Amino acid sequence: MRITAITLACLALVGCSGEPSESDMRKAVEATTRRTLEAQGRPGFRQFDSFRKQGCVETKGRPGLHDCYYAATFAPQPGDKPLTVNGKGRFQTTDKGVVFEDLGAQPR
Repeated sequence: MRITAITLACLALVGCSGEPSESDMRKAVEATTRRTLEAQGRPGFRQFDSFRKQGCVETKGRPGLHDCYYAATFAPQPGDKPLTVNGKGRFQTTDKGVVFEDLGAQPR
């Protein structure tokens, strides 16, 4: 199989889009969720039981920022019934990692 210059150019563009990966989104949202729950006096959150990136669009008029939708399932406290949240966040990939701004979530 031969890789053409067009294929390489397409791969380069995908890599430079700045859109966060599902893994990067998960890490950023988990860190924010952990800090929020701890600030509410509810320590113990470690990670989501499941996390799914549902899609991203570049933020209108703000190059490098992406508004993304996701679904996350977790138990707010160990032993609690799991809760699935559909969320929206603004993500920016920087040289220090992915920066996340919560734009709202809806429990399901």
